[in-house]
Amino acid sequence: MTDPVVGTSHAITLANLTPYTTYHYRVEEDGVPLSADAAFLTAAGPDQTKFTFAALGDTHTGHQIHQEVVDRIAAMEPDFALHTGDLVYKGSEFPYWETFFEIEGELMSRVPLFPALGNHEQNHQNYFDLFYLPGNERWYTFDYGNARFICLQVDGKVDYGPGSEQYDWLERELAANTQPWLFVNFHIPPYTSIRRDESDIEHDVREALAPLFEQYGVDVVFTGHNHNYERNEVNGVTYIVTGGGGAPALYKTEESELTREAFEVVYHFVLLEIDGNHLEAKVTSNQGRILDEFERTGP
Repeated sequence: MTDPVVGTSHAITLANLTPYTTYHYRVEEDGVPLSADAAFLTAAGPDQTKFTFAALGDTHTGHQIHQEVVDRIAAMEPDFALHTGDLVYKGSEFPYWETFFEIEGELMSRVPLFPALGNHEQNHQNYFDLFYLPGNERWYTFDYGNARFICLQVDGKVDYGPGSEQYDWLERELAANTQPWLFVNFHIPPYTSIRRDESDIEHDVREALAPLFEQYGVDVVFTGHNHNYERNEVNGVTYIVTGGGGAPALYKTEESELTREAFEVVYHFVLLEIDGNHLEAKVTSNQGRILDEFERTGP
């Protein structure tokens, strides 16, 4: 495939590819290779009911830790990865993005990354220039195998509450879902044992979105924002806080009335495997320690 547009940023659509198949590629300009041979796996079709994916978040500025987390994810060879936001420290400053892609580049050359906007992205145009995502790129959905994934913009920059454009879109997508597994990914968690002094935005997120997740049978909600790992099981929904991708100043827990199944103050990522109607998840630290494991059975 060729893009005739002159520039340094290109988006090229490859059509008629076979689902869940490895394809090799390289980037060239006028026949001169600009990259080594690389390979990617196309998305699983609806008949493919076994696959793996990773989730991480809050990678900004902790570059050595970020690299350690990414290296461990790469060794697990997931089919794709979710990022819960705060990819970089300041989305408006391009050098942070250059460092991010230096760390993530090798993994992303073969494992697709589906990010959510965090508050540190600052809702800046750099994010939209550097990624090519479905829909309006702020909130979007995609199917993979027998699962549907919905990504939201819950970063304190746009409205997500009832009556907003995003909320109405979310409810339509949830109502229209026919996939057995349903996952949602965004930045600020509705359930957390961390108390922040500046606002009670987590309460606002919980009041606005948790009823929808319960009504439409969401299985797992991935979030970040707080620099730790936390798992909460609330009214049939598993809420994961995975904010340990590298950001400094890990957050310690405080007393909370909220349900808490697991909590670790450590850098980490989550690896999940879907096999038919069974989900297994394993949380691993940047040093390779297993922090938490859990399972869910789908419909």
